[in-house]
Amino acid sequence: MIKNILRQCFVFFVCYSLVFAPILRAGQLSLPSSDLVAPEITQKKYVDTVEKNKDHNITVTVKDNVGVKQVVLYYRVIGTEAYKTQAMHNIKGSDDYRAKIKSSSIQSPGIEYYVQAMDHAGNTLLHGYSFSPLSVKTVGAGAAIASSGEIKKNAEEDDDEGGLFSNKWFWIGLGVIVVGAAAGGGGGGGGGEPTATLSLTTAEPVQ
Repeated sequence: MIKNILRQCFVFFVCYSLVFAPILRAGQLSLPSSDLVAPEITQKKYVDTVEKNKDHNITVTVKDNVGVKQVVLYYRVIGTEAYKTQAMHNIKGSDDYRAKIKSSSIQSPGIEYYVQAMDHAGNTLLHGYSFSPLSVKTVGAGAAIASSGEIKKNAEEDDDEGGLFSNKWFWIGLGVIVVGAAAGGGGGGGGGEPTATLSLTTAEPVQ
């Protein structure tokens, strides 16, 4: 009889476990995590160009109230659809994470990327987005300096081409002279004679 009672208790315990175990697990999963704060990502130095046949380093700063689990870089060649992934490694003794994109993965016109950081509770944050990534254009060696010099040279040439007629004070002085001449001519006439009105249209001074 004792064996029967023990057997019935064991069967009851097994049935109870099978019925209520999923409910208990679901309740545990539904409990909110104590860490609800996502990591913060900043990029102190954003470089938007890379020389052809050169590697490109990307460094971001990631901070979290508890701890950072992983930081992943998503990148692709501009004009393509699929992103490649690469883990960003922590620089020892700091909150900085760095990844290097090899020159073999960089093609003209350049690359675009975004960064995802995750903490130990699963909270994530993005720096850039898949639909709106950060871009890095490929340039030739010294192209950025040459481009700046060309812009400066063109600006100087534009100033020379304007010469005297681009000076606003020239037009203001000319207007004063014309108005004075018109006033002097009008004041010398007799009583009932009609007074002529002189109008002068000039181009607007160049700022």
